[in-house]
Amino acid sequence: MLVLTRRPGERIRIGEDIEVVVVSVRGDGVRLGLIAPKSVSICRSELIEQVSEENVAAAQSAAVVMDSVPPTPPMTARLHLKSTSRGADTESSTHPLVGSHRKPERRPRKATM
Repeated sequence: MLVLTRRPGERIRIGEDIEVVVVSVRGDGVRLGLIAPKSVSICRSELIEQVSEENVAAAQSAAVVMDSVPPTPPMTARLHLKSTSRGADTESSTHPLVGSHRKPERRPRKATM
């Protein structure tokens, strides 16, 4: 760890695009200003630790809940469609929205004179 002494208004550079500015010192507290690109995430370490602990606790409680729920049998469903052309129950592709992607037949044009 690098330990530096800085006074209010003095700066520390980290790399080429991160800068730490000592804004003020009050008693045992120091106010820092951080200048960094938007792509750099800046978070207080105690918040990161707190969120991490809450995520672990939530995952453990979810695992307990999942262990207490009985498994459900797999669902098997078959699609039965009524054919519009024959009126019979089928699973074939005769339904206009399922299966065949053929274009409808066109009637020949009448000759006009």
